[in-house]
Amino acid sequence: MLRCVAFDCFGTVFDMSPVPRMEVSDYVRHVRKNDFTPYNFPESWQTLQAHPDSREGIEKIRRAGICCVALSNGSVELIRNISKLNFIEWDHIVDLIQHQVYKPNIAAYRTVEIDLNILPAETLMVTANPTFGDLEGAEAIGMRSQLVRNGFPATITELASLLGI
Repeated sequence: MLRCVAFDCFGTVFDMSPVPRMEVSDYVRHVRKNDFTPYNFPESWQTLQAHPDSREGIEKIRRAGICCVALSNGSVELIRNISKLNFIEWDHIVDLIQHQVYKPNIAAYRTVEIDLNILPAETLMVTANPTFGDLEGAEAIGMRSQLVRNGFPATITELASLLGI
């Protein structure tokens, strides 16, 4: 039974197209290092706009009684601020910095179970990037995963429909 949807935020919920490619490359390089160090997000990330369907889709899923979680490499403060800017409400924002791990490290996906006591099999990981490693990381611990924005479902609203909501 699905109890939780864990959302990758950058690209999935928030539109990354205005962010310079070099900044995205620097970010990816940083989070894939073997040693954990906090990442200082550039100013351009502080005002990211949500994809037009994000708010409605997340609201639909939450109204159905499914916990919606931000599972992002962004700090809690960053995710909270850009979510507020876009009127998006989460049931929980996972603090990967507290756990000292970044996605796509498999330990990052286990934080949903640690923080919320929700088993991987009861959680769906949603991402827009087929190459970052979210799909494989989630599936490696028994968490289902779903790609959006690259075919069907193309939006989070369509994801809600696919989930029967």
